[in-house]
Amino acid sequence: MTLWREGAIASAGIQRMAERGSKSPLDAEIMQAIGAGTAQHLLSGPHLSGSPGSASMEFDISQRFPLVTLLTMVAPSPDWFVGVSGLALFANDQWIDEVRVDLYAHDAGTDSGASYESPDQVTTPAQNITRITGYPAATNGQIRPFGTFTFRRIQ
Repeated sequence: MTLWREGAIASAGIQRMAERGSKSPLDAEIMQAIGAGTAQHLLSGPHLSGSPGSASMEFDISQRFPLVTLLTMVAPSPDWFVGVSGLALFANDQWIDEVRVDLYAHDAGTDSGASYESPDQVTTPAQNITRITGYPAATNGQIRPFGTFTFRRIQ
């Protein structure tokens, strides 16, 4: 199961997470995938109220489901988010001890606001999820990550 990827249309759950930081209905979409046998766990992290900020979570993962997908909204923003989609934590017949992933901003394609200060402007029809390559992600032609996820194996 793929929850999100560049070039795809955002599900209702991805839209609500990107626009409002709401875990619902994304949590229901994930629970449906778990029930269908295409996902293993629903991970739900804490709310970060400031920037920079950090959070940590521990979770179990199996060889049957060695990929992790996580995302969080960029606040304030029209419909921007950062995350990983289908990141492999098991490769070459072994668990990866540690991987750090730079998080680049994505536009969910559901709100046409041009900046984080724009009022809600529903995008009809919804557009594909795209990586943000202009302001505020780019400075002097360089696209900057908005943060990082670090995955560390605990044995």
